[in-house]
Amino acid sequence: MSALLFDLFGVLLKERTDAGRRRVEFAVGGDAGIWPVYEDLRPAYDSGEVGDERFWRQLQVRAGLEPFDIAEAVEADWSSSMAEDREMVDLVLSLIDDRVRCGILSNVPAGLARRARAEHGWLQKFDAVTMSCDIGLIKPDPRAFAVALDAMGAHAKETVFFDADPVNVKAAEESGLRAVLFTGPESVKEALT
Repeated sequence: MSALLFDLFGVLLKERTDAGRRRVEFAVGGDAGIWPVYEDLRPAYDSGEVGDERFWRQLQVRAGLEPFDIAEAVEADWSSSMAEDREMVDLVLSLIDDRVRCGILSNVPAGLARRARAEHGWLQKFDAVTMSCDIGLIKPDPRAFAVALDAMGAHAKETVFFDADPVNVKAAEESGLRAVLFTGPESVKEALT
């Protein structure tokens, strides 16, 4: 292993809390029933195929919601996605300080990517930060892994990938990476021993 590739959301940034989910539901005037629609629409949003207006209006129509303030929905969505996992961030920054090549591959819409970069200056310390919105590809597409590896100057067989989504872990394995299902900092520490 000479390189590590991490997902951002669910690994270095915490999963959205129930309170965060309720905040999004309130902003759009919906309930927990919005989430399957949200997840179904999210790939096009993450790849940059659609922007904020189209994503949220599609959610409104498909979830049968009354019109709502898109700016409020965006703020509720993004602010509930920004909490860092300090233990994980500190662990990865220590690896970077030890000259381990580290990168990020994350599915994220353009505005949220900008916000993450602005709020989390530690992202600049990574060898490469590959966001789906910047490359027009989302995980589990094998081309997304290829772009991230190229950006890091790494090869699949020498790279360990960490993600909380089993679908992405399987896709990374199929792309030749050693992939680990992220379940917390211990899963990273175990993979490094």
